[in-house]
Amino acid sequence: MSAAPFSADANRDALKRAAAEAAVELVQDGMVVGLGTGSTAAFAIEALARRHRQGLRFLGIPTSEPTAAHARAAGIPLTSFAEHRRIDLTIDGADEVERGTLNLIKGLGGALLREKIVAAASRHLAIIVDGTKLVDRLGTHVPVPVEVVTFGLDATRAALEVLGASARMRLSPAGDPFVTDGGNRILDCSFGPIADPARLEQRIERIVGVIESGLFISRANPVFVADAAGVHRLDSARAHRGRPPILVIMGVSGAGKSAVAQELAARLGWPFEEGDALHPEANVAKMHAGIPLTDADRKPWLERVAAWIDDQRAKKQPGIVTCSALKRSYRQIIIGDRPEVRLIYLRGGRDLIAQRLAGRGGHFMPASLLQSQINTLEEPDPDEDPLTVDVEAPAGQIAQEIIRLLGASATVGPSVMRA
Repeated sequence: MSAAPFSADANRDALKRAAAEAAVELVQDGMVVGLGTGSTAAFAIEALARRHRQGLRFLGIPTSEPTAAHARAAGIPLTSFAEHRRIDLTIDGADEVERGTLNLIKGLGGALLREKIVAAASRHLAIIVDGTKLVDRLGTHVPVPVEVVTFGLDATRAALEVLGASARMRLSPAGDPFVTDGGNRILDCSFGPIADPARLEQRIERIVGVIESGLFISRANPVFVADAAGVHRLDSARAHRGRPPILVIMGVSGAGKSAVAQELAARLGWPFEEGDALHPEANVAKMHAGIPLTDADRKPWLERVAAWIDDQRAKKQPGIVTCSALKRSYRQIIIGDRPEVRLIYLRGGRDLIAQRLAGRGGHFMPASLLQSQINTLEEPDPDEDPLTVDVEAPAGQIAQEIIRLLGASATVGPSVMRA
């Protein structure tokens, strides 16, 4: 999506307003809409109020008391979770958006707990930002807000500092401790650029005394970014084809499947299953002995991989699983007619793969079996719709490219916002 270009000196408010206007176009008649907090979300409330006056019918659930007051004054009808347990679409701002993953830091406005409750209940979370909020790694410019209870606050702060945070008490403009709508305090925790935001979110939430953090992992889609060139829409890899995707990372042994999958899991916060761990013991013993597996050997292993995929599908959760999946017939077992599954093919030349295998230790797949894998390999055909990525780059760069390709091929739009 794009709009008419802005002049180079367009101010930030104009950019925020443009992004808000684009996001509000997603709202349809009959929706329950989550209303965000902050200066950017305020522009969305104004745009929603105008559309309501023009005849669009929807109900709002605010993420803070100031937002509720603003919405009422603007004439937006409000509702609550007592009447509606699910929200169709929430429109909110963010303090940082990580490129590719669309992971977020939110909460500098002080409403992170209610914002996350609303986001968790939402089918879609549309984020509106200006271009200054995009970063390569979360934590580059802003701290992670952490809402904590007052009792034992010093002990909670000490536990956060063990995780590497420089934790400072949030103060009000008058210099007093900032108090959230829930009567709690906020510690602003500076970690620097965060390599694994999903794991950090989990570690923070395990600390007794912590109520919630401002890390929003795998929740945003889409993100509207306004900059001097116009308004751009970024779609999340999670919304690929309108469903939580399950990625099958395929390729010969030594292509880097596990390393890439681990990088993807760290960046996206999705469950990861190491496909080699699903091999029956008899298969592991044969490979240890340098004996190539037969199709009959591989069948129970492939069925276990398919069962893991089906378990994720049943939970309507994304996932990542590694599997060499060398033949089309193997891929038919694990993918078949499962529309959520996307094949990621790690493609590399023999010399590079052999070099990697020679330097790898402690794996039951010996380098001597590489040629048998190459002989077995049937590269995916175009009708299998693979994402093919060359493996010369480091695993982190490969993972970032996969995330970019997934986002670029996402198909979420107004037509599926009620799904």
